[in-house]
Amino acid sequence: MERLSEMNKELDKRVERSRRLLINTLLELMAERPYSKISVANICEHSSVARPTFYLHFRSKDDLLRYYIEQMFLQFAEQIDPILTASPTVDPEIATIMFRQWQEHADLARLLVAPDVEAILLNEFKRYVGHVIDRFVEAHKLKISSDSKIHYVVDFLAGASFSVIVRWIREDFKETPEELSALYADLSRPGLIQVLMSGKL
Repeated sequence: MERLSEMNKELDKRVERSRRLLINTLLELMAERPYSKISVANICEHSSVARPTFYLHFRSKDDLLRYYIEQMFLQFAEQIDPILTASPTVDPEIATIMFRQWQEHADLARLLVAPDVEAILLNEFKRYVGHVIDRFVEAHKLKISSDSKIHYVVDFLAGASFSVIVRWIREDFKETPEELSALYADLSRPGLIQVLMSGKL
């Protein structure tokens, strides 16, 4: 049993290495050419990963890109969870963490806001804003009776947040994460919190 566990751990490490290699290759290619001009064949050729191995992990290059974005969002969700669940008054530190993360990955961020990637990133962004709001609602036992209305809240928050982040990245991170998070907090509170806490959803 112990040997089986060790073999599974080694397999997990190999899977993670392969995925990381494919992600790094995709990002390198994105720095050289438009995303739309990159094929799975290009990724496999430049990474020396066989196509059957690629398809063992991912269905397409979009799936690979979504996986990379997901890893960024999962890291963000883990960082903010203790703050998000501590109080229903959302701490501006959450926005600061969000902006810092993008700034820390500045080179990659510039690649992800390319016109032919933006739609994929926005869809993933909406999905993870939805997760954050669900976590907030669950942690503070808020009553939400209308799924359709909460979807509007998610779209509103995700769209506004995404637009701010994209502009900030394209303007080369002119403001500090702290400056931008203060503005973001002023724009998004108290209205968002009032809507969630009001029982009208």
